[in-house]
Amino acid sequence: YDVASKLRKGDLIRYEKDGFGRIVNTTSGIDRDPYQGPYSASKAALDKVTKDLEVTLSGEDILIFLADPGWCRTDLGGPNAPNSPESAVNGCIAGAFASKGVNGTIIHAQDYADMSLEEAVKAIENS
Repeated sequence: YDVASKLRKGDLIRYEKDGFGRIVNTTSGIDRDPYQGPYSASKAALDKVTKDLEVTLSGEDILIFLADPGWCRTDLGGPNAPNSPESAVNGCIAGAFASKGVNGTIIHAQDYADMSLEEAVKAIENS
């Protein structure tokens, strides 16, 4: 959390100077899992920082999103997870390409798994 917060502050200074920027923080539905204490706490903290920045960025061409890849078959997710990592890609990166959107929006990547990147971007811009 602390590293992400410091990096975001540096990014924001540059984005404010440029008048444009996109930030996509990776969150997880596991943030509320009592059996994943440290991981859950770090995701909850990242979500809070993102939501706080949502307020400060209002009215600027700087967008900040939370992307939740869903439960994927990775070292963390394990072999029984229902989704491949590839299924999350377009949903996770679409916010970086969006020309408009609602700051603080949680992008549930699996909702965009069957879309092209272009379709996912348009869906996010119109949500």
